[in-house]
Amino acid sequence: MAYEITKEYVWAGSIPDEPGALASRLEALRIGGLNLELILARRAGPGEGALFVAPLRSLEDIEVAERAGLSTEQAFRIIRVRGPNVIGLGARVATALAQAGVNLRDFSAAALGEQAVIHIAFDCDEDGDRAIEILNRLLNPCG
Repeated sequence: MAYEITKEYVWAGSIPDEPGALASRLEALRIGGLNLELILARRAGPGEGALFVAPLRSLEDIEVAERAGLSTEQAFRIIRVRGPNVIGLGARVATALAQAGVNLRDFSAAALGEQAVIHIAFDCDEDGDRAIEILNRLLNPCG
């Protein structure tokens, strides 16, 4: 099975660092009908958290996200690598990008059973485009 390598936008917003803040934002997104594939929340500083979600693919999705407090100003592009979970996949991806001189802003990887997903953010869109070319050659050499 080939790896699917796509560009996605991650939307971000601030949330209070208090019980229920994350649940409230996620509930607003659920009520709006969003089917999220990535949710990341973390503490961003004293009394403040950050929420990141993806994908938002339609104007309706964007409107729901904005009503829930997420911002287009804080959105950024990532690439997502999805495919078979094999030993060392994260290391192979990180090494190939490092050898090409591509700097990473963020890197996260997860596996569930036989499937893996990696999300990578870059400082600029050009680095993301280069990464897609590099990873397609590495992971999909015949296609």
